[in-house]
Amino acid sequence: MNILTLTTSPFYGGPERQMIGLAETLTEVAPEIHHYLSSFPEKGAARPFLEKAAEKGLETIKLTWDFPHLVRATMEVRKVLRERKIDLVLANGHKARCISWLATRFSPVKVIGVSRGWTDENLKMRCYNQFDKWLHKRMTHIIAVSEGQAEKIRRLGIPENRVTVIRNAIRADRFEKPLDFRFREKLEAMFPEKPTCILGAAGRLSPEKGFDLLLDAVHLLKTRGFSVGLVLFGDGFLRNALETKIDALQIHDFAKLPGFTADLDDFLPCFDIFVQSSHSEGLPNVLLEAMAAQTIVVATNVGGTSEVVVHDVTGIIVPPNDSEQLAQGIQTLLNDSDKMQKMKQLGKERIQNLFTFSQQTEQYLRVFQKIVPQSKDKATSFS
Repeated sequence: MNILTLTTSPFYGGPERQMIGLAETLTEVAPEIHHYLSSFPEKGAARPFLEKAAEKGLETIKLTWDFPHLVRATMEVRKVLRERKIDLVLANGHKARCISWLATRFSPVKVIGVSRGWTDENLKMRCYNQFDKWLHKRMTHIIAVSEGQAEKIRRLGIPENRVTVIRNAIRADRFEKPLDFRFREKLEAMFPEKPTCILGAAGRLSPEKGFDLLLDAVHLLKTRGFSVGLVLFGDGFLRNALETKIDALQIHDFAKLPGFTADLDDFLPCFDIFVQSSHSEGLPNVLLEAMAAQTIVVATNVGGTSEVVVHDVTGIIVPPNDSEQLAQGIQTLLNDSDKMQKMKQLGKERIQNLFTFSQQTEQYLRVFQKIVPQSKDKATSFS
């Protein structure tokens, strides 16, 4: 079986880690499957993803054409499918789903859409999302990264037998190393006065992440006398708005936006609490990473969050869109250090036991075997 993973990679992040992790594990457990990874160029932004995949010994295909050159991009992908005798495409994102659907029309090549969630940050994205939902109905099969995302897909009218939930995975051994105290010192140095508890958050600075509510929660905790400081890693078009809010709340000494970091793996174990404040999610990779790093988590109950975090056992889950509830969830942990220690270990064990690439790959293989016939004449793949 020959498989092409097709995506749009504007930077190397959580989805890219998922694609590479799956490809690596498939290579180990199913050597009869030939797996290629490819991305639209994104004006050069896709290079880190393809380079990282190549470093892992995976086969990559660098595409030349991109939107708005729809016809040329479709013909280029169609050529790849024909020359590599591709049986199955894993389409990640609306652009990949669109081009895959066009390129495989009138051919037996199957297309699986990997559905990670939608964001409604502006009118443009809302229009893309509506188109992507239309494309979902035209995929051979849909893999949803959480039960929460699968429910949204079923509501589109897609039959149950065309939807499979396969949750994100992580290589937890990334965090099996001694704590590097230099990164804790870097966090502490961001504040004029070292806080007792450093809260961490990370993600694109966009509306669906709810970082404005997180700033409100920090303000509430400060007014209640808690010694906390927030470090929010990430970049995005809301940076100016969030900085303005920090000034308005007068918490500039307690909330820092240092931008994107390539060292998040080293910073995660150094946070006292990691906070996810999102309004919507598929299944957040950063929660898997935080728990694997033995950092206690407080997260809003959206998407697949409750499939990762067991409330009051491996972390705290709070309702979304409510800064008071978010502050209260953090406060619960600040008032009970013994509970925090127990949750850290239980959270790590949950990730190690349930969110591995070996388990994820087994589930993908079952879907592949169901969708792609075991015997076929590849010479007839394309007319």
